[in-house]
Amino acid sequence: MSAPVESLGEFESVAPSQSPLEQEDAAKHLAELAAIVEFSADAIISKNLNGTITSWNKAATRILGYTSEEMIGQSILKLIPPHLHGDERIIIENIRAGRPIEHFETVRLTKGGELIDASLTISPVKNAAGQIIGASKILRDISGRKRMEASLLQAEKIAATGRMAATIAHEINNPLEAVVNLLYLLRPKISDSEGLSYLDAAESELARVAHIARQTLGFYREHAAATASSFSELAEHAATVYQPRCATAKIMIDKHIEPTTKVVLRKGEIMQVTSNIIANSIYAMPRGGTLRISAKNTSDPEPGVPLAIADNGSGIPEENLPHIFEAFFTTRSTIGTGIGLFIAKQFIEGHGGKIFVETSTGSETHGTTITVFLPLHTTYEKEGTLSR
Repeated sequence: MSAPVESLGEFESVAPSQSPLEQEDAAKHLAELAAIVEFSADAIISKNLNGTITSWNKAATRILGYTSEEMIGQSILKLIPPHLHGDERIIIENIRAGRPIEHFETVRLTKGGELIDASLTISPVKNAAGQIIGASKILRDISGRKRMEASLLQAEKIAATGRMAATIAHEINNPLEAVVNLLYLLRPKISDSEGLSYLDAAESELARVAHIARQTLGFYREHAAATASSFSELAEHAATVYQPRCATAKIMIDKHIEPTTKVVLRKGEIMQVTSNIIANSIYAMPRGGTLRISAKNTSDPEPGVPLAIADNGSGIPEENLPHIFEAFFTTRSTIGTGIGLFIAKQFIEGHGGKIFVETSTGSETHGTTITVFLPLHTTYEKEGTLSR
């Protein structure tokens, strides 16, 4: 039989005073226990009081990656991340005192170096004389459950934020209308062309804010029909809107915007995407810098229009990069909701496009470039949503 049966024999010896029939029954019982251990879906591991592994079943190999030959005789610390080694001392103290540990949730280290979420149930093991000589550990991989719980929590956060946003939207509509009316009254008092252009941009942005507010501050899909629009014109508009803010922050806007083919898109969504990315770039350059906005037609790798927004700010740390498109992920301690890039990704993918990130935190070359690509024939054109 395999190692688990041998180890059961170590922990559960048959008393010599038993009759042959009693010994046969005990041996049969041991065989049944060995079969349960061997074919359990959970990892079942035994160890002595020094923390040395004495048994290892097939499920332990499947979950943790090591074979029984690799692990029997090894320290249990091999499976415990270094920062949790102190837990083993507490576990052994409880086992020596005869106290079992039930459903202890922690993490364990696999052979491949992956950390998995685990639930442990640990029981003292006694010899025939009733002395505690080790511990039997049942390890259940609960990584799937933890991922599901995290997904549910994320969904609940989004739902709660949506409800809160609807309330906020209702409250801010009145002051928004007041500002729009004030700008209307201000228009006859402005005569120079530059002032009027700024006023036009302000009215346009206020209209967009009002629209977003009515649609619960970003948790929305625009219901207006998509129209054929120029990506380069939207980029120019965004640059105009953010020019005063960039000037105040000592950020130079470097534009490389060429006329682009019109594509069928939802202007409100694309303007929000552009605004979110530019706002992030400005935040990344607290001591000033250069914001580069470029747009042009391309045919590689497919016909479409890429819009690239680049900054020479601090860059995104490598450990944060996999999370930047997750809802509510933010590195800003006092401002920022963590939904800007999450929404941007949803909107761009809704158009059938893609969003890419290049970043560096090096001392000489640092900064981030986010490129938004829309295909020449977007999802909305294919769905026939073009306004006539």
